[in-house]
Amino acid sequence: MKSNSIRSWLAVACWVFSVASGFAQDKPVAQSVTFLDNKLWMLNPSGKVEITNGVIFPGEIKINTNGVFTVQGGKERQLKSGQVLAPDGMLTSPDGSVVPVQNHLAALKGRVMLIKDGEATPLSAPYVMPDGTQIKPGGEILLPGGKIERMLDGQLAKLDGVAIPATSTASLQDGKVVLFKDGGKIVLQPTQTMMMDDGTRISGDGKIIRRDGTTDRLKPGELFKLPGVVSSKKY
Repeated sequence: MKSNSIRSWLAVACWVFSVASGFAQDKPVAQSVTFLDNKLWMLNPSGKVEITNGVIFPGEIKINTNGVFTVQGGKERQLKSGQVLAPDGMLTSPDGSVVPVQNHLAALKGRVMLIKDGEATPLSAPYVMPDGTQIKPGGEILLPGGKIERMLDGQLAKLDGVAIPATSTASLQDGKVVLFKDGGKIVLQPTQTMMMDDGTRISGDGKIIRRDGTTDRLKPGELFKLPGVVSSKKY
């Protein structure tokens, strides 16, 4: 039993050393990273570990120790202080917004935006997916064969047509409940209640009522994440 404990301790120690020395640079890792105090940190269940040689996430997401990152060799971008980048490419900001860093399409207020290297521009002409599906500027989806669907506000899709699961959030900011839902920011009034996309209800006093009836309450400094608008796996 004692020898097993020693082996377990050594395994953990080796893992921590490999992260701190940049071993993660040569293959994808499972933890998120954040940029604080001009340093890159890896987040894990026990806290954070400073990264000294950069990290590579799936999808050719490369993050340097100065917080500069690229996606598939694209334009360099800078992580802002407190932002958290997850291995799935979702970037969470301190204000509660969660967005993909990959190039993608996003529906917002009845318009479709094309986001490349983090910069958004409205579609001015139909975007044609590799399979021939057309996404029109107003959100209409013309599928091969003629069927017509529509992108809902908050829906996200990679440029190959594969949907990106959207994430909604709720948090307490300066004593107010702030939601990010369907691509937009909403500040709740104290007596207001908002139904989220998964059926959860969030009240302006911070109360959370899940679809199954269980309750919780928002806490200062906590970011409550839940599924955003539902979309198909591929248009």
